[in-house]
Amino acid sequence: MKRICTCLLAAALVVGAFTGCAAKPAAGTDTTTKQETTTETTTVTTTENTKTTFRESYTSTIYPALHRKSGSGYSHELASYTTYYDAKNETRTANITASIRKLNNLVIPAGRTFSFNQTVGKRTVLAGYATAKVVQDGEFVDGLGGGVCQVSSTIFECILRANLQVVCRAPHSLEISYVPLGGDATVQWNTTDFQFKNTSGTDIRLQMTAKNGTLTCKVMGQKNVKPKDVKISIKKTGKQYVLTRTVGGKVNYTTYSTYAKPKKSQ
Repeated sequence: MKRICTCLLAAALVVGAFTGCAAKPAAGTDTTTKQETTTETTTVTTTENTKTTFRESYTSTIYPALHRKSGSGYSHELASYTTYYDAKNETRTANITASIRKLNNLVIPAGRTFSFNQTVGKRTVLAGYATAKVVQDGEFVDGLGGGVCQVSSTIFECILRANLQVVCRAPHSLEISYVPLGGDATVQWNTTDFQFKNTSGTDIRLQMTAKNGTLTCKVMGQKNVKPKDVKISIKKTGKQYVLTRTVGGKVNYTTYSTYAKPKKSQ
């Protein structure tokens, strides 16, 4: 009887050991339940690639964080630009509003670089974005953050007139209508960024408003360093649009854009 009890006890210890091994995680293993943060569904097409993260190699380096600051001290308007959108389009309006919350009153010190993606962040439902028309595979489809590119394009047009240095800019693949063709700046979280450097010689602040279908960007400076005789011209050569900025009679920036016709109407 004693031998039987001993055998049963040994068997129990062996089973317990194997059970403990199965339950015990390997060293360095994260046992925390990971929650999916993606806001996409199977019925919504999005330009975001959920299998990758924001690759800085596509958009230069990670720049020091910029901060928003209200109040006085930026009383000199260096440039202003306005575009228009359909205020009745609630989702597009929501996306424009969500992005300018991160941009309005953003201070960019002299010599510092602004990155649209780093400032605005990933476009998700949790961040306040909704589905609206985006460009994908040669057509306009529903995707998260549709309308954000109008914000980046409005800033691009504004900083051109402030004679700031463009670091990174890319056109849409399809024709758009809220700025002249050749004057847009598309953005996509993990592939395409819009960046500029504050070369004005003074700290500047972005002032952005979106109300009743009117989107306005202003570059305000601590000092009055508004450039004189700035001219922006866009010429079409064949299928290519060539944007040129001339300051004081000298060309200091040129960019090229080519667009395809959309498969569907915008």
